[in-house]
Amino acid sequence: MQPSDVIAILDRPRNPPTMSADTAQTDSSQSPTSPSGRPTFPILIGGGGGSGTRLFAESLLAAGLRTLKDLNPATDSMACALLFKRPELIAQLEDPAAIERLWVIAEAAILGGTPLTAEQRALLKVLRRQPRPMHPTSWLRVRARRLVRAARARPSTGRWFMKEPNLHWPAPQLLELRPDYRFVMAVRHGVDMAFSGNQQQVEVWGPTALGEPNLPIDPVASLRYWCLVHRRILDVRTQHPDRVQIVSFDQFCTEPERVLRKIFDFCGITPGPQLIERGITGVKPPASIGRHRNEDCTIFDPEDLAFAESFMHDIKID
Repeated sequence: MQPSDVIAILDRPRNPPTMSADTAQTDSSQSPTSPSGRPTFPILIGGGGGSGTRLFAESLLAAGLRTLKDLNPATDSMACALLFKRPELIAQLEDPAAIERLWVIAEAAILGGTPLTAEQRALLKVLRRQPRPMHPTSWLRVRARRLVRAARARPSTGRWFMKEPNLHWPAPQLLELRPDYRFVMAVRHGVDMAFSGNQQQVEVWGPTALGEPNLPIDPVASLRYWCLVHRRILDVRTQHPDRVQIVSFDQFCTEPERVLRKIFDFCGITPGPQLIERGITGVKPPASIGRHRNEDCTIFDPEDLAFAESFMHDIKID
């Protein structure tokens, strides 16, 4: 199977979406039809590698929100990885209908009650047959099978979120397609990340996003990719200022309660003392924060360095 097979399916006319779910936690008091007056909007969480998205997702679970059961140890949604973590997605971002056809499968899994259509199953079949650098086809088959199972499970109610770091790529389109969604982007300092051993996103997306098929995976390329991603997120926040929250993991490590309260407020959650305590217990700055100060930063483009510094300063929560 080739990426063109996915595009061919995505280009087909779409039937009305079917909805369904397989969830980790439920809270019926937060049902979309609840008369309680509490917020019901879904939350998407994305970010760079090692940016603290797991801690934020665990805090939402503790607050009673639910997510899909098929998670990795970092609480990433494996359904989102199957659907969106692939470089050819970048070319599909220009087609809202293509993103819609992918996203309704994820929605079907989280809402529950109706099996996927034949067209949706065909799209999953194509996606699971395409090997990827980080995921063999055997892994992809498991993800697709669990998505199908989730879609025919008993319907679930209550507020939900989905978290997968690479969701920052389709997030602009999803915010346009779903006016009630909100997006949290977790961030670490770009120059620290340039010297990180975790360069998965650069490996997956960098050659396509930066237009260099033979892109070397090195600190310079890593910072270039980081700047591209975060300039893009700033544009999204400008378009949707009330629906995008950028969160600094660096600040979370030094002021965990301040940052966690900001996230809860953005998500429409009023936390009690126990929820806050649970979310901040054990949080401390890792040794990798500020590591770029011990490295040779003259290798970087001065504009990239300046952008990284100004970005981290501007997103700090007062």
